[in-house]
Amino acid sequence: MSSARHTALIHVALELVGGVEKGKDILESLAARGDLVSISSVYKRYLTRERLDSSARLEFVIRLETLWGVDQVLHLALSLCESGTAELTLLAFDNLILMSPRLTLPYPQMHQDPLIIRCSAEAWGHYEHPIYHKNLSEISKTAAPAQQAEFYMQGKSLVDF
Repeated sequence: MSSARHTALIHVALELVGGVEKGKDILESLAARGDLVSISSVYKRYLTRERLDSSARLEFVIRLETLWGVDQVLHLALSLCESGTAELTLLAFDNLILMSPRLTLPYPQMHQDPLIIRCSAEAWGHYEHPIYHKNLSEISKTAAPAQQAEFYMQGKSLVDF
């Protein structure tokens, strides 16, 4: 492990039922491997037009500073998904541009999903997208509204461990 600090942007999506507790567990696991620099607000995303809680999930983005390399952070994110109740996506890692069968960075849909880009801008607004050469705050301002989502809670309330 090198002594250089790296910054990762990670999107977390959880089932609504039990999602807050699962989110706390995930953040505690991540905090054991680095510093949780920031966390976006938590949003409830409805997966159907009927906007039923039974088809909704909680989503937020965290910014993690760590000594771990990109492969180690990816492995950690995947290991936290094993139960099937959580989905973690590595959105960005430093200014790394990577295109492989296993991982593409920055995550291609980061700037296309209105909710993910807004949460990403909250967590790391000054991150300059290495392909678009705009920071996440600028990209977020031009994104369409996230119509199937609503504010659920402040992200900082998940880090009370």
